[in-house]
Amino acid sequence: MNNIEINNIKETALLVILDSVELEKTMSHHDLFLLWSKAFENVGIPIYIVFPDDVMKLKKFYRFYNTDIHYISDVDLIERLDCVQEKVVFGKKYRVILPKMYVVHDKKLVNEQKRINNKMIKKLYIRALELKFENFIKKIKNSVDIPNNLW
Repeated sequence: MNNIEINNIKETALLVILDSVELEKTMSHHDLFLLWSKAFENVGIPIYIVFPDDVMKLKKFYRFYNTDIHYISDVDLIERLDCVQEKVVFGKKYRVILPKMYVVHDKKLVNEQKRINNKMIKKLYIRALELKFENFIKKIKNSVDIPNNLW
């Protein structure tokens, strides 16, 4: 993750990189985040989804959804996170954007996940909770007399 800082995200959050909203695979990934959005919202962890599409195309897309998901158009960020791959098919070059998820904490990328499915979203959800509430968890561990092997 190369110690990349995300200065615009100040709190613990989930950052997701997806390809164009016109692709079916992107929509299936997006639908998973729609299912998870309420769980993230309930604990105060925002979801930022970054697309390569222009802002007007994104506005047409996200006006249908009433969620706390933040939709961002930022090709530079996608390239900085090394999510762009060039493929050659029958002599023709294509740019493919690899879907990835990150947990952002204190403006830094903490965890990276290259597969997007329910199991991996759950894993990053738990990691984000641990980071967001780490001081609270430490206080509980110190105040309760429970053997360390149970934690």
